[in-house]
Amino acid sequence: MSNLIKLENLTIGYEKKGLLRTTDIAIENGQFWGILGPNGSGKSTLLKTILSLIPPIEGKVTSENAVVFGYVPQNEKFDQIFPISVFELVSMGRYSRVPPGKKLSTGDRDVIEESLKKVGIAHLSERSFRSLSGGEKQRSLLARAIAGEPDILVLDEPTAAVDIKGEAQIMSLVKSIKQESGLAVLMVSHFLNTISAFSDHIILIDKDNDIFQAGDKAEILNSENLNKFFGLNLDIERINEIQAIERLT
Repeated sequence: MSNLIKLENLTIGYEKKGLLRTTDIAIENGQFWGILGPNGSGKSTLLKTILSLIPPIEGKVTSENAVVFGYVPQNEKFDQIFPISVFELVSMGRYSRVPPGKKLSTGDRDVIEESLKKVGIAHLSERSFRSLSGGEKQRSLLARAIAGEPDILVLDEPTAAVDIKGEAQIMSLVKSIKQESGLAVLMVSHFLNTISAFSDHIILIDKDNDIFQAGDKAEILNSENLNKFFGLNLDIERINEIQAIERLT
């Protein structure tokens, strides 16, 4: 595997005020990184810094080549008087691969239609985005993200607006897309069970307690961290056993 992005000597924050210093990280092809932390812990600040939406206070985020991100927000709102269709929404994601000033080609439209099929909403392409259910909207946003054929799929609380069944369906789609394309995934979540079930690398972040730990899942989700960070007197093997039972019931 090759490095897609490196975080080096990085301090994240806003308006020249540092919030938290991170450890050095290399995100590689095919990895699934989960970012865990409470509300206000710095998860979104870290994500925006990686996406180059805000500059780091110190250090740098580098990539060997031009990395394409596919971004899935918690939700997407459009003015109700602007009836954008699902196809038009997903088309937005394709423009990361279209030269400036050019229109979508037949090949681009084929990719968009294939993206709709992958997430199971091809039949909704002409529907207005505002008319969809919460789960259908998240599938549309996922289709928009993968329409750009990204190197890294970035998920910001992708299941926050859906129920347990919808969460399982969305995460199953993400897993399938990752396995098929070999892209890297970077996902922010509050939920330990979701992160531990799908991630192979994890970041624990809490700026208020000056916590930033990053590494493979077995290294980070040890008994000490689970107790200190989540108040759980369990180890990761026991959590995985509980999750396996829950998925069967």
